[in-house]
Amino acid sequence: MARKSSFAGWIIGIVVVVIVVAGGMWAKNYYNDRYVSQSYYAQVPADETMTLEGLKDDQGKVVDKGHRYELTAYDKNGVERKLDVTVYTNKTSALYKPGTYLKIEASKQIVTGQAVIHEGDIPPAAFAKIQD
Repeated sequence: MARKSSFAGWIIGIVVVVIVVAGGMWAKNYYNDRYVSQSYYAQVPADETMTLEGLKDDQGKVVDKGHRYELTAYDKNGVERKLDVTVYTNKTSALYKPGTYLKIEASKQIVTGQAVIHEGDIPPAAFAKIQD
């Protein structure tokens, strides 16, 4: 009888270890997909408006003011990606002017940051795609 309970203890221990390892792997993948970012480069289109708009949450309720930009951006190798960049502000002077170059940090799921940069800060392959 002692052998049966010892065997059951081993099985339970193995199941617990498998659950902990699988949970850890899931958490690592979630973190990497959500927060580990890559740099992309874009230029605000010449026809972009500089108007404030009501920014809505997932339920369609206006929660803030600012402007949402739908941009075509490129990584350092010129690989294209569509990104949504939002500026939260009450002042139109804080919005990106048409023609402004941006460096956008984005993970697989979200934009984690953005900054105005100079033309010379853009990798050549990305700059060539932006100019097309």
